Amino acid sequence: MYFFEDFAPGDVFELGTVSVTMDQIIEFSETYDPQPFHVDPELALASPFEGLIASGWQTASLFMRRYVDGLLADSACVGSPGVDEIRYHRPVRPGDVLHARVRVLGSSPSFGRSDTGIVKPMCELVDEEGRLVFSMILHSIFERRLTREPVMPMSIDPVHPARSA
Repeated sequence: MYFFEDFAPGDVFELGTVSVTMDQIIEFSETYDPQPFHVDPELALASPFEGLIASGWQTASLFMRRYVDGLLADSACVGSPGVDEIRYHRPVRPGDVLHARVRVLGSSPSFGRSDTGIVKPMCELVDEEGRLVFSMILHSIFERRLTREPVMPMSIDPVHPARSA
């Protein structure tokens, strides 16, 4: 089980691989990003990409699945306040096999919440040739091992504000 204290700058977590198929690209894109170069192999040939490519949102989702399966499922992660700098460095194509990893850039205790801290990993997908295809800087909230109390949403007692959590 990973807690806030288990992450230090420079730590790298290898999260495994994911294969991308044409059917997956088309199915995702027909539902969420139906641009011709994502849903129609023939029209995609005439696009600047010269072939079918995955939606950037699908690429981010592929990473996220590896992050959950490879790390978060065995952690005390309780959410995220956001993401910075999403980048799509290279198109993802049918047949690509992508490797996911996170590299910890830093961490800090949560402001006003002594029971959690925020870990800031650089998230990456690389292709079989080691070329970066996707990156983002994520902010993940983890419970602190020292408290071991469940993280509960903050509430305000409207009658007695001083008694609020």
